[in-house]
Amino acid sequence: MRWLVIAIAITAATPARADSGYYLTEGFGGGDYDGQLARYGGGAPRFHIGFGMRRDDTSFELFGSFLIPDLYYVDCYGEECAYAARPQGGLNTVGIDVRRRWRLLSLRRFGKPGVYERPGVFVALHGGARWFGGEEALSDYAGPGIGGGVALEGDLWILGYYLDLGLDLLHLEGPGETIRGSIPYMMFGAKFGWL
Repeated sequence: MRWLVIAIAITAATPARADSGYYLTEGFGGGDYDGQLARYGGGAPRFHIGFGMRRDDTSFELFGSFLIPDLYYVDCYGEECAYAARPQGGLNTVGIDVRRRWRLLSLRRFGKPGVYERPGVFVALHGGARWFGGEEALSDYAGPGIGGGVALEGDLWILGYYLDLGLDLLHLEGPGETIRGSIPYMMFGAKFGWL
């Protein structure tokens, strides 16, 4: 319910033109730790929240994401305890992406040939700069990175859903060592606002 109220407020404050808009994103998924980062866990659930501004088929999105490796940890037995005892590192990310999308499918307005309604299915490419900060076993580490991905989006007027496949590359500096790694991820989420 809270997102519906926020979406209505954003929609009401946005110019009623189909070529621009503002929206919020919220997503959940998972990421895998590769490279030197794999010493700090095999991956983690990933949460995402962001704000975007769209002009035609190009968007700029400011976002934050959080990888929390021990989110579902309860207890361990036998050999599982050795895995649970290894250092687990969480990561927080702040970033900005440029997103470009192309329409795959849309609704046509009745009675107006060639004029399309905004609702539709899109494929999008996105990428940009990130800043990573560590948590738990990586708490003294931070550094820059880049990332990007491809998404399949389904939009209605104020509500949309997306499936995002991407890759983040990072360079963390910390006490006595540098950690380079990558995080391939998959996320499913929703968008609320003037889409």
